Amino acid sequence: MDGLVFGLCALFGIAGTALSAREAWRQRYRNEYRIARFARAVAFGVCTVGVILAIPPIADLAESVTGLHNAAKLGAHICAVLWCGSLQFMLVDWSYNHEVLRASLYARIAFAVCVLAAMLPLFIETTDDSIEFTTEYATVPGVTVYLMVYLAYVAITCGEIAFLCSGMALFARQTAHAWTARGLALSAVAAVFGVAYAASKGSYLVTHYLGHPWPLRVEEIVSPVLAGLAVIALITGLTLAMVGRRRSSREVPTSQAA
Repeated sequence: MDGLVFGLCALFGIAGTALSAREAWRQRYRNEYRIARFARAVAFGVCTVGVILAIPPIADLAESVTGLHNAAKLGAHICAVLWCGSLQFMLVDWSYNHEVLRASLYARIAFAVCVLAAMLPLFIETTDDSIEFTTEYATVPGVTVYLMVYLAYVAITCGEIAFLCSGMALFARQTAHAWTARGLALSAVAAVFGVAYAASKGSYLVTHYLGHPWPLRVEEIVSPVLAGLAVIALITGLTLAMVGRRRSSREVPTSQAA
């Protein structure tokens, strides 16, 4: 299941990264929303790396090359944190005015740094050849705490992404930017899938701690599917929004000339 889901995500990620990087390069001298364009390209890029590391054969290769057990898991989780943080950068640049933009960006950088600063020592202290950083090893306290820190960050950031995208989608719809509105609406739905992914894994860890876990086999199917839906829908939605913005910018000069 993981190989199929994350392999498909990787294909979407490669395409989305190429399109976003091309757009960022094409408009590199344009100051308006420069941070957003760069952040979107970075987000798609690190997401692609993360989902590639989540493909089982690639994960095995990464561990054999680095000699570090769970190296691929750590890399994928770091990429997920950077992916969510970069998306926040993009949406903050789109949504906030310049007076509060810098402070908003710094706050999100600090949040991501704190999360990584909590995850890395937990990983170093817990990792072992007999342990995997998955819900299957919820009996290991270090694994549970590590995953809960990571999942809490994903849930919080995806919640903000859903909120900001839904608000911008409504505004775009009111201003007759149909493609942008559809893309942002799809992105909001994708972020909800991200929250659901975190809730799926997190609820298993919590119920396991309480002594009444729901079936692990179900969680191992549901969580990757939710993660895959979140990645694919978010890349697709933000790419549609990018296309919508380009169409709108082309239509304005045309309407003015008419």
